[in-house]
Amino acid sequence: MGKIIRGGSALLPLDISTYPPELNIGHPDPVTLKVTVGADITGTVLCDKLTVRLRIGEGGSAWTANRGALKSGVTGGESPGQGDGWTPEDGYDDGEWQVFVFDPTTQARFDGTWKLTLNIFNIELNDAPGWAELQVVEQTSTGGPTSAKTTNAQVQKAPDTFVFHSFHPEHIMVGNGDRAKLEWQGTQDAAYTMFWDKNEEQLQFGPSKPFGEWLSPALHEPTGFMLQARYTKDGKTFERTLTTSVGVVDPDLTVTNLTVLGALTADGEVTTTGTLTSKGALTAKSGLTASGGVTAFGGITATDGIVRIRDLRGPYGEHLTIDSPTDFLAGDDVTVAASLTTNGSFYPTGGMTATGDIVRIKDLRGPYGQWLKINSSTEFLPDNDVLVNGGLETKGTLTTNGATDLASRPQQCGLTWNTTRGWTAPTTGLAIAEVRCGGGDRNPMVTITSDGQSVDASTFKFNDPVRPGYSVAVLAIRKGADFSVWFGDAGGDGGPDWKAAWFTWVPFGVGALDM
Repeated sequence: MGKIIRGGSALLPLDISTYPPELNIGHPDPVTLKVTVGADITGTVLCDKLTVRLRIGEGGSAWTANRGALKSGVTGGESPGQGDGWTPEDGYDDGEWQVFVFDPTTQARFDGTWKLTLNIFNIELNDAPGWAELQVVEQTSTGGPTSAKTTNAQVQKAPDTFVFHSFHPEHIMVGNGDRAKLEWQGTQDAAYTMFWDKNEEQLQFGPSKPFGEWLSPALHEPTGFMLQARYTKDGKTFERTLTTSVGVVDPDLTVTNLTVLGALTADGEVTTTGTLTSKGALTAKSGLTASGGVTAFGGITATDGIVRIRDLRGPYGEHLTIDSPTDFLAGDDVTVAASLTTNGSFYPTGGMTATGDIVRIKDLRGPYGQWLKINSSTEFLPDNDVLVNGGLETKGTLTTNGATDLASRPQQCGLTWNTTRGWTAPTTGLAIAEVRCGGGDRNPMVTITSDGQSVDASTFKFNDPVRPGYSVAVLAIRKGADFSVWFGDAGGDGGPDWKAAWFTWVPFGVGALDM
């Protein structure tokens, strides 16, 4: 994809690209200009004719001095509603311009479901670096008679001394916490800037920092990099960008939704403020704390620690089954208000009072001011949930045989340009704002603010290869806290065009927002 542009009164967005994608004067072969019409269009635009005009001459604003070699062609537009076939007329001389007209057989209807590419072939670039000019004239309307509307564009012709290519990592994967070495080839007297995450660095080279390579900071998650080269000659500055990415083995991850189809093992502390549901094995080698329910359809295993339970019961209408020997330590009485049934031996080391034959436990806890200790392995049979209304902490492994469900259903809405939205969190959750920049020199930003903390994300359109830029801001919100999301422009640009933003709320527990 090239550069998406549209003139002030024009109705059709244009994707301007060339082959090769970057142009240098002195290129040994003729080049091709491609103008793709209809990309990213909304609504319906009627079109009777398209015209491409190329500036001709020896200067930096001209493409070529050999207008007679130029040829034209068209790709697409054969179907009904698309023009039923387009005819490229022979180019004609219009002073400093060479003009190419493209006529549909019938009136075309651009509606975003198809695209048309206008091609100008056999362009023998002149020897003057600069920005070659072109015009695209559309005969269009949204209904009724059509009229002419012009979009002006430029394509960079860099000096033949400006070289920049082969940007890549030495290794496509690095370990968590390791640094990545990035390499490239290019003109040494150009200025280079490296961008990654929200960071940027003006690169300096010397004996200890050889040209053509750069060592990243420690990486903990997959990371994308963009390297920008700026080259100045005869007072003109030319710019190119290249991108690459580096994967990380066993990365740190921040995700919106997580589904684990197999075993989930946590070597550190696991904390959830909503319901934790596992349909497989859930293993915690450190603390497991849940402010909501913990539901395990498989096993829960704590390999080194204590499971503290305030209210242990079976599911509604079913018995609670503990299929393992259970030791109640000295000083911790067990009181049974109804029947207590044992299929084997029962050895209380302290006092025990049973008013019936079966021990049914509604509320299992330690004595006042002391912990409840179960000094034995405890197994909860299938179809018997374990619900934790407070914290569930293990110092060993917590294993389940099913998947975990950490969050309730997320909500999403679009954000309005230059507007702040605010809410009060009904439960703890994640506020996620994503921003997109699709054109121009815009630099849109989203900012999430709560409890005196603020995170923001801004982006801009990538130029090579040209594509929209995206960035994401994430902030954890506590229950009851006020928070707000603002969508604007980091550079102060007042216009909403080419920008979009979305807000996603991921509640940890029951807590929908009024969007």
